[in-house]
Amino acid sequence: MKKRVRLCMKDLFHQDVVEMIERETRKYQIWSIEDPSDPDFDAAYQILWDSFGPHGEMERKEAIEAFLRDDPYTPEPSGTYMRYFLLVARDSDGRVRGVRDGTVLVNPAYAPDLCVIYLAHIFMIPEARGTVLSYWLRIAPVELAMQYLADLHAMGKITLPAPAAPGKYFGMNMDLAAEVEFFTPEERLSWQRILFYGRGGFDAINPRHFPYRQPDFRDPEEIRATGNQPSPFMVLVRRMGRERQAQLPIDEARALMRLLYDDFADHCAPHLLENSLQLVLDRLEERAKRKSFVELLPLPSGPRDLHRLKPLFRYNVYTKYYPDSPDIRGYLNSGIRERLANPRYLDEELARIARELETRPPFVYGSRDKSATWEGTPVTPGSEPPPPEGTDAGEITRELPATPSAATAATPPSAGTTATPPSAATPSAATPSATTPPSAAMPPSAAMPPSTVTTATPPSAATPPSAATPPSTATSR
Repeated sequence: MKKRVRLCMKDLFHQDVVEMIERETRKYQIWSIEDPSDPDFDAAYQILWDSFGPHGEMERKEAIEAFLRDDPYTPEPSGTYMRYFLLVARDSDGRVRGVRDGTVLVNPAYAPDLCVIYLAHIFMIPEARGTVLSYWLRIAPVELAMQYLADLHAMGKITLPAPAAPGKYFGMNMDLAAEVEFFTPEERLSWQRILFYGRGGFDAINPRHFPYRQPDFRDPEEIRATGNQPSPFMVLVRRMGRERQAQLPIDEARALMRLLYDDFADHCAPHLLENSLQLVLDRLEERAKRKSFVELLPLPSGPRDLHRLKPLFRYNVYTKYYPDSPDIRGYLNSGIRERLANPRYLDEELARIARELETRPPFVYGSRDKSATWEGTPVTPGSEPPPPEGTDAGEITRELPATPSAATAATPPSAGTTATPPSAATPSAATPSATTPPSAAMPPSAAMPPSTVTTATPPSAATPPSAATPPSTATSR
């Protein structure tokens, strides 16, 4: 007779965790494409286009080329600074394993202490799904954002609240923002993506007050022929360092929305954006008459908290919070009304999904203290596997756990973020130009530690070693 041993994260020394992740990451490198002439550009763009282009969710190639050529240190007419990024992950054999793009957005007039990192598109090659790479590609843009903020501060474009505190994001509120489709049981990817982001510290902005629509990114001629067709999506946010706050201040929600739409305005006609932007701003204004915040809805992370999907059920959200549109009509006429004739439909589907997740119970758990995560912060119910109970508590279980919690069954989908477009972004801060701030100009207090994300462009000779980006030994999503 033998027993499966469960492993407790709390027992690892902090350097163990770093070394363990480093070893898993060593087989990958993440490179930042800084110019459309980069040899990887065509392949990276094609990967994203093949996944998102057919659905009207990817910008045309010439738009992406323009993003990379634009100067990120020249603000848009609204005052928003934008830095587009296109990341390519390769394995040790040089094969592309994943691609991520998006935009870093800052506008002191909207919110002087807010930086939004818009996670636009991601695609993981099937062989790399479920690896450490998928998690790294989700947070690698933070490294680029930190250098961008430091450069803007050094140039006098913005004022960082705490330029000597890079460990605290220079005192900035750092928000990761992604768009995904609302949950519907028959679309497996809809709940897989939500679970993936739920385990990553993301919440959904309540669509009642934030009825977000992704702009129509199709070719202008096609839009003229068929009409503007923005798509209803929910916006997920990870407010870094503030993940346990259940409320999003309305001012921050308003600034986030304006920043995203400033990004889109760089390649979409203004009249195609106005209605969708105003829809959200009007709802926020109405909410502001009663409250100073909008709710952040927690996402599920495993089979025990799938009930969190109910407020995000596509049918209910579409019929309650959104105006009529082709997307909504198509979904409502897809047979969902007939399925809902069964009053138990949603509960039965959630139970089915839970059973599937429970077929792959976890054997690593955070802490024997049920009220805390492995690093000691208060735990969100259902956010990670429970400590084992019984005579073998904390070490060995006699058989598979009967009711595991944070299952790993939902592998990050190929297109982790149902995407949308980035915006005016640009050449690398490492590429010398008339407007690019030499890192030497950055005061010591704002100097960035060596980056773990490498760029395909070698550091400029004018860049001092402290600001140069060393070749990465590992990175991933």
